[in-house]
Amino acid sequence: MNWLLAGIAAALLFWALAWIGLNARASTVLRWVKWILVAAILAGVAVLVATGQLRPALMTGLMLVPLFLRWRRGHAFRSAGQGTGSRTRSSMSVAEAAEILGVSPDADEKAVRQAYHRMMAEHHPDKGGSDWYARQINEARDVLLGARGGR
Repeated sequence: MNWLLAGIAAALLFWALAWIGLNARASTVLRWVKWILVAAILAGVAVLVATGQLRPALMTGLMLVPLFLRWRRGHAFRSAGQGTGSRTRSSMSVAEAAEILGVSPDADEKAVRQAYHRMMAEHHPDKGGSDWYARQINEARDVLLGARGGR
């Protein structure tokens, strides 16, 4: 009976992950996969502790510390600009937008527009460029001009 319940749970988990993978953005899928892996590892550590296997649990927990610190550092870097007005409605930060257009984050409107036109002339989909990259360039322009009240 336990195997049947475990099989049903695994099938439901597989179905949910497939649905998320097909309908969600890549960053969302990656975040879900990270949380699922961390939850599975923590559940394994809890089982080891519950069965009296403290040494393997401690070793597994210690191996997770560098992974957790790297993950939190990346999260802190991504959320550093939130709440300070450095982000617009977009999910792209001003620093990311400036990097895409090849300008400084505090570039004036004229420099942003020139960089935008130069990048679009080079990477426009009608000229063999990528639709995705053209959207990134457009979003970068909108973020930089929106941060200054332009556009």
